[in-house]
Amino acid sequence: APYFQSDHLERQESKKGCVVFLHGGGFLGGAPSQVYPYAKAVSHHYGIPTACCEVSCLLTHPRSKVPFESVEDARRCVNYLKDKADDLGLDRETIVLAGASSGGHTAAMAALGAEEPGLGLAGLLLFNPVLDLQFRERWQERRWCTWLGSSALRWRFGKETLDDESPILRARHLPQPTLILHGTEDHLVPLQEVQHFQEKMECLGSDCKVVTFPGEGHFFFNWRVSPVNFHRCVGLLGDFLKQVGVLS
Repeated sequence: APYFQSDHLERQESKKGCVVFLHGGGFLGGAPSQVYPYAKAVSHHYGIPTACCEVSCLLTHPRSKVPFESVEDARRCVNYLKDKADDLGLDRETIVLAGASSGGHTAAMAALGAEEPGLGLAGLLLFNPVLDLQFRERWQERRWCTWLGSSALRWRFGKETLDDESPILRARHLPQPTLILHGTEDHLVPLQEVQHFQEKMECLGSDCKVVTFPGEGHFFFNWRVSPVNFHRCVGLLGDFLKQVGVLS
């Protein structure tokens, strides 16, 4: 079962929305602590509850079918908060799911592959998300770690399964808006991959927007890498929360 770390989850007279953060780690490692700065900043600046979900990765769950079980972890996290919404003082209709890098893949597939349209989320926020598990876009320019990881995934699961679990090939109409934040010089997830996903989603009638960070690489959003970008991301997240009705 997923582990949950939450900020400010208190019983309140007026129920509030919630932002659920999923960590990255390239499906290999990672921990909820990676997204604590965002969870704390959002809770502090906007006065709403936040939660951090630990999803399965190879180092912590070597026998699990990562990244597919990671997606189920994310869905369980969202459903847990919905089930406990009354006890936690949450508005179950205004939950936003956010994920970074491999966590972006997890968040996207949690919504795209859910039986309930969009997992019943109010919004979907993705930081430089992995959208193609076969990493086809600009393959020759990818780094060796991507080649190695992609080969391992194909060997373990097969190309057909990877395509079935790739957001870029599972694009569908989602009832909630999607916001993607991405660096233009990302060499792990090329910007073109995200742009193609955006085009597919918009063709299907979804509200999907991409905000680029010129000259920035894959870790642009990390507060240790760039406090300036971190604060800009928190501001953009606040605007997004207003758009989807989490903030008034």
